[in-house]
Amino acid sequence: MKKILLLVSCCLFALTSCEIDNYDGPDASIHGSILDEQTGELVGTDLNNGSAIKVREHGFTNPTDQTWVIMNTGEYRNNLVFSATYDVRFENGNFYPFEIKDLVVKSGDNVYDFKVIPYIRIKNPSITRNGDIVTATFSLEAGKPEVKVKEIQLFAFSDMWVGNSVKYTLSGGTDKAVFNPTAEINSATVYSLTIDLKENGSVFKYSKNYYFRIGALADVSGVGTVRHNYAPLVIIKL
Repeated sequence: MKKILLLVSCCLFALTSCEIDNYDGPDASIHGSILDEQTGELVGTDLNNGSAIKVREHGFTNPTDQTWVIMNTGEYRNNLVFSATYDVRFENGNFYPFEIKDLVVKSGDNVYDFKVIPYIRIKNPSITRNGDIVTATFSLEAGKPEVKVKEIQLFAFSDMWVGNSVKYTLSGGTDKAVFNPTAEINSATVYSLTIDLKENGSVFKYSKNYYFRIGALADVSGVGTVRHNYAPLVIIKL
């Protein structure tokens, strides 16, 4: 009898100690693009350690930041969002920081594009291969007159995530230029960077597609951490 009573007590304790979660799950999705407000072009970033969207949902006493990831193309998508009102914040990215108050996300699918001012625009980018040499040429344009350029680089990797966070370490020293002190941006200046495929044969050793991307790092004061600006990636089959 004592064993039966003990078993019943344990069952009752288990039932009362496990609360049922009655909260509804996410009922909305949101997606869109990060667009240059001047050109309408996508503002690409690094998927890892790049620009991101910080949001805080209304209705909480002590709300915490949520992060909506921006893809390296400059597009974003979050399929698990609650329909609610949000404050949206951009900081520590590759464009001037700003904030949007009271963004309403409705139940179902939502599309919202954000217009930004990138620190640097990479103009007239070209990446071509001639024999063992891959050459990038381009010019730069400052998002605002105060912006200077700290470094430029031709990044290379084996997949589309290529950028400052995902790249080959290359020999030769012609794939990157560092300006010390940082340099004024003159849109008439044409830059050239190269990668010697033969000299870097240890990484370019397979006959396959390789991904190349031009990046520029700005020098701007009072905006937090500055990330690289990019031109669209180029695929070259070796």
